Amino acid sequence: MRRMIDPIQKLMPFILFSALSAVLMFRWPGFLFFAWIGACISIGIYASGRYKGREKQTGRKIAILLMSPVFLLFLGLMQRENLQLEETVFYLAYFIAGGIFTRVLIHYAIAKVGGPLVFGRGFCGWACWTAALLEWLPIKENKPIPAKYHLIRYPVLIVSLIVPFIMIQAGYDYVAQHIYDPPGRFVTQYKYHQLLFFLIGNGLYYATAVPLAFIFRKKRAFCKIACPVSLVMKLPARYSIIKKTPTGETCTECSACNRNCPMDVDVMGDIGSGRRVGSTECILCNTCVHVCPAGAIR
Repeated sequence: MRRMIDPIQKLMPFILFSALSAVLMFRWPGFLFFAWIGACISIGIYASGRYKGREKQTGRKIAILLMSPVFLLFLGLMQRENLQLEETVFYLAYFIAGGIFTRVLIHYAIAKVGGPLVFGRGFCGWACWTAALLEWLPIKENKPIPAKYHLIRYPVLIVSLIVPFIMIQAGYDYVAQHIYDPPGRFVTQYKYHQLLFFLIGNGLYYATAVPLAFIFRKKRAFCKIACPVSLVMKLPARYSIIKKTPTGETCTECSACNRNCPMDVDVMGDIGSGRRVGSTECILCNTCVHVCPAGAIR
């Protein structure tokens, strides 16, 4: 029976995301990309089972790498959709002006606001296209980031929101340059300025994230220091349904989970006390599960 359940569990992301694609494709065939996202997650889960200990992370790293072309090539370059934070200001203004809730705003509503109520910051761990590169950097250390650097994210968030807001107030025609696009096209020739925002924004993210990883000897240093999106997700993530949970096995307080956590979460503090991991920094990467010698985390 166990042999039957295991493959079904691994295929569940593909099945669920394929069902979502089937429901949405009548509106736009491009929504088939949801099936690919589900397939990537299932591939990652299956690949994870081929490794042991911390090396199980290879499965997730494969999944996030396979998924990144959806956001960078298809949505980013072909559809000219900039899924970075600043673009939501233009789409929010469009929604307020005309009541049309579409594209980038849908992404944020699902992946960055509504989704975290269910899976916390799982998007950061399994789908972030910036982290898709960072996860493969040749850095073995995982040094904790001093708390004083965490505050840098806040001015980055303010700048990301205020720049497009000022542009709109100055009379910038964001509808023509960022939103107008005749339906049905897989490769658009419109939204030229949104394409520029996509290229510049992502270029800045990568140009900042890679050096930070080497400077602080931590692959996800950018997530802790400069990523403004993490701040948007932290509030709903506090109430997420899915969190790392004690299995009932006794925690030996070896600190393996804390030492290896890419987000500096005090996993041992919660699990050792019999609580679910409550930190909004948890990205559900399962590193703590894989390195725990006592099997105390799930």
